[in-house]
Amino acid sequence: MSDDRRLLDVLQALAADLTARLGADTCAISRAIGDVLILVAEYVPDGLMLLQGQGYLMSDYPQTAEVLQTGVPRSLTLADPDVDEAEAALLREQGYAALLMAPLRLGDDTWGLVELYRVEPRAFTAAEAGRLAELSRID
Repeated sequence: MSDDRRLLDVLQALAADLTARLGADTCAISRAIGDVLILVAEYVPDGLMLLQGQGYLMSDYPQTAEVLQTGVPRSLTLADPDVDEAEAALLREQGYAALLMAPLRLGDDTWGLVELYRVEPRAFTAAEAGRLAELSRID
């Protein structure tokens, strides 16, 4: 089995584990390459959706870009007064109302982004954000 296949298997398992541990409905893990995020692993129960292989420009999603630049997790909901409209539009399009993002760290490097989604507009807590930051680090 190739190293890339093993990494994808690990990321798929991580997505399912994070969803269960943090009370989310769905998890997406994207690879950051320059200004582009490409969805490479996900956990999506029946009836929900994400678009594996989909690419996004980080510059189109400033709150996402901020998470990767600062390394600080961020929670947002559609009800937040400061939610970026591009982030909100993507949430609505995919049928979600709450999002928690954190960088995926491989060793000392930021490799990508982990996103947890909830259908209900219940915000992720600071404790959940801290836990995601811990669990999104692969040494």
